[in-house]
This record gives sequence, structure tokens and C-alpha cells, in this order.
Amino acid sequence: MSCKRFSAIVLAAGGSSRLGKPKQLIPWRGTTLLSYTIAEIEKSGMRDIILVLGASSEAIQNSIDNKGLRIVINPNWKSGKASSINTGINVLDAETEWAMIFLCDQPYISADLVKCLLKAGQGSQASIIAPDVNGEPSNPVLFKNNTFQAFSELKGEEGGKKLFEQFKMDLIPWQDERILMDVDTLEDLQHLN
Repeated sequence: MSCKRFSAIVLAAGGSSRLGKPKQLIPWRGTTLLSYTIAEIEKSGMRDIILVLGASSEAIQNSIDNKGLRIVINPNWKSGKASSINTGINVLDAETEWAMIFLCDQPYISADLVKCLLKAGQGSQASIIAPDVNGEPSNPVLFKNNTFQAFSELKGEEGGKKLFEQFKMDLIPWQDERILMDVDTLEDLQHLN
């Protein structure tokens, strides 16, 4: 499977206000939550990885030893998720056919899930492909290039889910319910430990 037509956009610009410290730097499985996410993306075979940073960008960059990332700073990160998605979309190469959007706070993301979505994107007639856990779409989500322009209409905290009803979508069954978990609060963090 060729991953050249696929790019990853990792959203890691938020200020983690509910947590009180950068969630990107939370220790997880021998590294940080963000570095773990990036490593799983790399294990899937994806090579074009765009990391969108904002709050605490210097500390986060200093924590990453991966030189292959394309790091972009979203100066408007305080305005919400939509601006970070568009910061990533705007730096995609012209030949990118699909972009998979990742959140930086999903501790149970796996290379197997990413590979499953990439495989589903090969020859799919859908414009959006997402994992389905018991009838609930989850992240990461794969978006075809015909959706990219629609992201520019998003505002504030709106994300890719806003596009789900506008485009043909395939849901891929996924059994591991843990991918629904993200880390937003100290309580979430305690559940990890």
C-alpha cells in the first residue's frame, strides 16, 4: 500500500485549560502522549506527518525527537479547533489525496487502527472514513481532498464531524472501545493510571 497520497494532521495546539498542564506532554507508555501518537502513526507507514502546535509550542517542540515531522504553528489556536485544522489543511501538498486528522489526546490510538483506515481509503467511493465503535464514529478520521475546502467554513470548536452529513461517509467497525477515550481533565488522567 502506498502512503504517499495520505497525510496525517495531528492537532496539538490547544491550551489544555481543563487539565491545567499541556496534555501533549503527559507521560504515557514510556514517552509522552503526543510522541506516542506520532510513533503509532509512523508505525502505520504514514510518512507525511503535519503537527499543528499553538500553546506551549516551544516546550512541546523540545520534547519531540522526530526530525521528519512538518511542524506548523497556529497563531490563532485560542480561537478553537477549526483554526488548527485549517492550519494543517493549508500546508498539505497538492498531490495529497487523503488527510487523516488525529487528536493528540487519544491514548489508545494504534497503528493497526490507522492501517485499517488507510486500507479502507484505497479505492473507496466515500469522502470520509471513520472508525465506528458500537454505532459511534470516533477519531482519527480520514478525509478525501474533495472535502478540504469545506473545512474553511468551520468556526471555533467545530471539527470534522461538522462535515459528516455533507459528504458520503464509510464507517469501519472497530472493537476497541478505548479509542473513544480522550484526556481533557485530571479525572481522565486518573483513569489512565
